[in-house]
Amino acid sequence: MTVAIANCRRCGRLFNRVGRDICPACVKDEDEKLATIRAYLRQHPLANIYEVAKGTDVSYDEIVQFIRDGRLLLRNNPNMVYPCERCGTPTQSGRLCANCAKEMGRALERDMRARDDRGLEANDQGRGKGYYSKS
Repeated sequence: MTVAIANCRRCGRLFNRVGRDICPACVKDEDEKLATIRAYLRQHPLANIYEVAKGTDVSYDEIVQFIRDGRLLLRNNPNMVYPCERCGTPTQSGRLCANCAKEMGRALERDMRARDDRGLEANDQGRGKGYYSKS
């Protein structure tokens, strides 16, 4: 049996890594911050992220990261928006807004079709069945 020891992504302390990349103390801290944010949003459902950050002492970036990780769901909080990483349009989930996600999906599909049309698929049959090692 091997024990995975890692440095916490948030505080840098060594810990026995079980599942997440942060230590138990940071997990507890994040859980408390999430509980504080949820309680604040129950009392102030129309608050925006800046108001929540000011009212809870949790930073804007931490709140956005909770939303992007899917740990903070915003069903009844229409003003909790942050900018799309690609175009800056306000969004409430993930890294991209709905339009950018659709556009990137279409571009990927278009590229896959073009690749199939050029016959690259037949040439790549030997590829992808192992790892390339540069040693």
